[in-house]
Amino acid sequence: MFYKTYKVVLRTLHKGQIEEFSYVYEGKSLLIGRASQYSQADFKLYNDFVSREHCRIYMLEGKLFIEDLASKHGTSVNQMPLVPGHPCPIEPGDVITLINGLIEFMISIDNDLTMDLTPVSQELQHTVIINEHLQTVTINEEPPIKMPTKEFNCFKLLYENLDHLIAKERIVQHVWPERSGDSEQIVTAEEIASLLYRVRKRINGHFAIKAVIQKGYYMESILSINLSDL
Repeated sequence: MFYKTYKVVLRTLHKGQIEEFSYVYEGKSLLIGRASQYSQADFKLYNDFVSREHCRIYMLEGKLFIEDLASKHGTSVNQMPLVPGHPCPIEPGDVITLINGLIEFMISIDNDLTMDLTPVSQELQHTVIINEHLQTVTINEEPPIKMPTKEFNCFKLLYENLDHLIAKERIVQHVWPERSGDSEQIVTAEEIASLLYRVRKRINGHFAIKAVIQKGYYMESILSINLSDL
């Protein structure tokens, strides 16, 4: 079985600093921690607020995970705080932040290899039925997925623009129209991240929602992600 190699990039750079990165693949984990004389971290950070063993990124059976190692100031994925000791699945496009966003990492796929394009047959494509009256989504004849209004509207927007970037402002206008443009009721980044987290959980295994730093989000089919495995 072929497993991808993932690139973990430090995005919090000072002027003139060269991009720092490391790799994670099956059997190779990445320990992120504070730089010190006895540090065993693979990715050493020169910041006193970073714990000696802050968090760990690793791959298990082809899937990527991150785990906060009971750090003092915490780890977040897409602005959602992690529970220490509880592994969290991550994917390319996800943003990892330490100590309340002071340090930021980005996950991407290492594209040193050029993959062959394999067309997806009609039999492998998703069949999706959206029922606006019932606010349900039916995928491949599976039981309908009932969604609250905001989650349903978010999914519908992303699905109707599959593989296309949707700006955060457009998501706010579509999901929170009553608050759009209201300076006293600004929709926070935490609210957007929380909404997308809930939508991801409902469609897990069928579609992936990915973040593009400071731009927005896009949805793609899990089938298109796994083309190289066909």
